[in-house]
Amino acid sequence: MVSSSPIVFEDSSLPSGVTTQFIQNYGAVINSYDEYKNFLFGNEGRVEPNPNELNLPIKLSDTLFGKTEILHDKIDNWVPPTSLRVVEIAGWGLDTVATIKYYPKYVCGNGSNIGPNCGYILDERPIFTANGDKTVVEPSAHYMSFNNNAEKYWIALKDFNNENNLNISHKDIFEATPVINFISKIIQKINPSTTEYFSIIQPADTFNRLRLSIHSPVTIDAYDSFGNHTGKICSNESDFCYVEEKIPNSSYLEFGEGKYLNLPEEQFSKIKLQGTDIGTFIYESEKVMPDGSSSLDSFIDIPVTTQTQAEITMNINTHTPEIKLDVAGDGVFEFTLVPNPIFDPIQYLQIMKATINSLDISKEKKKNFVKKVDEIIKSIKKGKIDKAKLKAEKFQSALEKKLSKKEEKHHHKPKKLSKTDAELLLDMLNKLLDNLE
Repeated sequence: MVSSSPIVFEDSSLPSGVTTQFIQNYGAVINSYDEYKNFLFGNEGRVEPNPNELNLPIKLSDTLFGKTEILHDKIDNWVPPTSLRVVEIAGWGLDTVATIKYYPKYVCGNGSNIGPNCGYILDERPIFTANGDKTVVEPSAHYMSFNNNAEKYWIALKDFNNENNLNISHKDIFEATPVINFISKIIQKINPSTTEYFSIIQPADTFNRLRLSIHSPVTIDAYDSFGNHTGKICSNESDFCYVEEKIPNSSYLEFGEGKYLNLPEEQFSKIKLQGTDIGTFIYESEKVMPDGSSSLDSFIDIPVTTQTQAEITMNINTHTPEIKLDVAGDGVFEFTLVPNPIFDPIQYLQIMKATINSLDISKEKKKNFVKKVDEIIKSIKKGKIDKAKLKAEKFQSALEKKLSKKEEKHHHKPKKLSKTDAELLLDMLNKLLDNLE
């Protein structure tokens, strides 16, 4: 059964204020229809978000919602005649969104309300269940069986897909051969429970699942051992993009800046990442065992530029993910990163040094910048955090002076530091200062 609420709220150990209003009105979990309606209408007092604030919940129309309630009341209250046989089929085994979690996300930049550069914003992320067909959770598919004598069946889509190298889900479930055979037996009044992959009880999970997520500004693409791909494909000539899900039992979806990719552990071969902007990314790999327990491996605040590429594989000894990082985008992996749930300033600065060496600037300028970073590293290693901050701030000040000057065009090498490169390094220093303690 899926017993989770459609909406949950989370706050950090130190209240952020971002979800306080929700929690005060609904508690940490919305667990009644009336509470759900109040949330949908924004009755706790939230304001309507701007059109570009896609991560914030809108307020639904009272009038339109009322019309849908009238329709659903008619459907929900309908009772089939006793002479009518009712059979319900629920897809099972595919990761399906069961809950939306709203939580305070700590970010640094404009609009922050805590400290000089950082603050909390409201963000959301999906929570998945295996008890569904990638779109509809099982209790919804079996809704009528709770109110009458409807027959309910499960089809193990995961097993069917795995054995036939397919990715059948809710949208094309009637194309699955077992479903066609099942319906044929119903029509012929043959006992359908003998149909392969069907059962009258919920199947049991027997394999590990990987639920992967990455948060701005990076693309994520998965490949299995046969080269099948799951991820987002965008045309180089237009803004047209589409989702490809060729790995059996895999899925890809986006919520705001978060990208979520699910697949069976047995289908995992490698993940490829590509930077799309300047910033840092967070990569999380959750392994969910058949009994529902899970373990989480995290990579926190990894620097990224549009040149950054990375490949994620499983370490054969530790059985945990590791990231091979190509800072310059030249096919050479300069770093191999292991999971770390906390910010690692030394690792961060080492990546910053590699980023500096990839810039198209003079050798003297590179040497000077690398020396500044080495001095910061040296202070951190000695435990002199205040001194490290002071050195980072001096480096920061020099870059800000560069940004304040009018940029000159240079038609010969070696190039001077461009404003774009100065902004890149300044952004990296800001992130470092925001996280140094």
